[in-house]
Amino acid sequence: MDYNRVKVAKSANVVKEAVLLGDVTVGEDCCILFHAVLRGDEDRIVVGKCSNIQDNCTVHADVGYPAVIGDYVTVGHNALVHGCKIGDGTLVGMGSIVMNGTVVGKECLIGAGSLVLQNQKIPDGSLVLGNPAKVVRALTEKERKELYESSDCYLKVGRELREGGYVRTFEE
Repeated sequence: MDYNRVKVAKSANVVKEAVLLGDVTVGEDCCILFHAVLRGDEDRIVVGKCSNIQDNCTVHADVGYPAVIGDYVTVGHNALVHGCKIGDGTLVGMGSIVMNGTVVGKECLIGAGSLVLQNQKIPDGSLVLGNPAKVVRALTEKERKELYESSDCYLKVGRELREGGYVRTFEE
């Protein structure tokens, strides 16, 4: 396995304590925080633009199950995203687990501590809660807008960390 295939956009803010290895691509203006691990040793990991992976998160991919995180996605503290697809504008709550083969639609909210089982299909705009996780209802337009506000907040955090010298650079 070639652990040195990491590609990070110049505008992305990845703190020095984060671990990225294998086939990992991080998009423009992303924020990857302290002790996050993105391990693309068995399949690829892609993080879209303006997304944030918060402290102590793990993103991993199994053979045949890439982890694809869309644009403007928030992955909350201590979450595990494993071999699944997360749609644009979605928030994966703190401590949640999203398992292999799952497809989470756009602008969804996966509530804190939820366990999204393998191969689930979550429709766009859903509120998902529980263990095992279930779609509870559709999000309101106000709630969907707030998902982007969360992403915007962490864009600011990333810029502040860069200014403070906490962000590392990657070679092209």
